[in-house]
Amino acid sequence: MLNVHKPCRIAGSGAHVPSAVDSATIETEHGLPAGWSLKHSGVQTRHWIESETVADLGSRAAQNALEDAGVALEDIDVLITAGGTSDQHIPSQAALTLSRIEGGDRARCQAFHVDTTCLSFITAFRLAADMLQDPEVERVLVVASEVASVGIGPANWETLTLFGDGAAAVVLEASPSGETGVVKHSHRLYTEGVRAAEIPGGCVANWVEDHAFSPEMHHFQMDGRELLRLTLKHLPEFIASFFEGTDTRWSDVAWTVPHQASKTGLGVIPKIANVAPDRVVNILETRGNCISASIPMALHHLMADDRLQSGESVLFIGTSAGYSIGALLYQHG
Repeated sequence: MLNVHKPCRIAGSGAHVPSAVDSATIETEHGLPAGWSLKHSGVQTRHWIESETVADLGSRAAQNALEDAGVALEDIDVLITAGGTSDQHIPSQAALTLSRIEGGDRARCQAFHVDTTCLSFITAFRLAADMLQDPEVERVLVVASEVASVGIGPANWETLTLFGDGAAAVVLEASPSGETGVVKHSHRLYTEGVRAAEIPGGCVANWVEDHAFSPEMHHFQMDGRELLRLTLKHLPEFIASFFEGTDTRWSDVAWTVPHQASKTGLGVIPKIANVAPDRVVNILETRGNCISASIPMALHHLMADDRLQSGESVLFIGTSAGYSIGALLYQHG
């Protein structure tokens, strides 16, 4: 049993995805060679919205998590939405998502949004654990919802075939025993990669009135080679520092739930961590990269299959735009 720093426990989880889009359909529509997506991006099927919004996906995942936890929205003290995409600049995505959850029109909980792009769920989980140390906060609902499909263009085959839309949520509650919860959390940002993954347009620096639509300005831009270089450069020291003082190693962790960043990234984790591949949750082939929703979707997949057992540890880990590396070690119970 690991030494828990921030007691809390996952009481329930839920997920929701829109309509499935097979890689063969994308390949036919955009002139890609047959089988290109699965071979290069590792994705056979992803899900893209038709008319849904970030709030629609998030509210459905939230409702599923509440039902799984056996609680209602009125039992939630804090709602944290997490993600790199949002329906509007103002108001907060938390307000938009809360308004779509059953009973949201009567809710009086605190609600706010966090955005560390792909690491947003990990950030929100840590903030939820912090807030649960307050005796007045008993339950926190964390919702990660993303719509990537509207921000990707056909020019870059990798991003076109890699990204999916979806949402996942967890209900976190206080853990009086102190035996379950956050063991350690770490997040580091290396600004040398600030331009390696971005959508330059749409906000103050490149305001919509000043810049007509262009793929270079308003579609997601990613330098995969640079992101891989930054990961190889910084990840070894990050991991060594992360496990220092925890009395454990990555190879001792029961489950690794990584961001579903890429086929290459997921493939090297068992070798880096010295863990069995079946202990690394991989849903990339059927979900794609869903930005911040990837980690909680993979967690929900693990929990829905009853594979995560009481007393086991889970490592959430990933990278994000900026360029950042983040990890959170959780003791389940």
